[in-house]
Amino acid sequence: MARRPQPQQRYTEEDFESLDGRASKTEQKKAVQRMAALGERLAALSIKQIQQLPVEERLIEALLDVQTISSFEARRRQFQRIGKLLRNEDESLILSYLTPQQGVKKQVQLQRWVDRMIEQGDSAIHEFSKQFNATDKHTLRQHVLRIYRDKQLEATDEELEVSRQKLLNYVQQVGLLSDQGKSR
Repeated sequence: MARRPQPQQRYTEEDFESLDGRASKTEQKKAVQRMAALGERLAALSIKQIQQLPVEERLIEALLDVQTISSFEARRRQFQRIGKLLRNEDESLILSYLTPQQGVKKQVQLQRWVDRMIEQGDSAIHEFSKQFNATDKHTLRQHVLRIYRDKQLEATDEELEVSRQKLLNYVQQVGLLSDQGKSR
């Protein structure tokens, strides 16, 4: 049975006002956890691939160091450090190295999810979060709200694309991390 198109989600000024505040402690902690998990994915690359990453030398050294650490607690701390170092890097660039591992089919699926969330709003966000266990609904909703706000304020195409790219980056991170959780 074909899905009926959902009506465009209507957001209020109150929703947009919530964008201006800084991230909550919970959101900040989840962002750190996401970065540490991305660090785990990067550390799983081969030594040659790690050395070719276009990132700071400190991050490359930290990724290589983690491969020699056997203590669980020491590895956990090292991944936290890697997560902090990743915050200074370009997410798009890092994801471009990790997303080919997902495969083209998965990347296209995630891009469709982005389009659905922009089109349908909260209903698509809820469906996505049920399918991908690493999702933080609030963060996802904030990304979608930014796109709606940009559209409402008649932002330029470039500004809209930047907002859409941030949403896509987050969705790709969630896709990577959700896959990681299933493989354990």
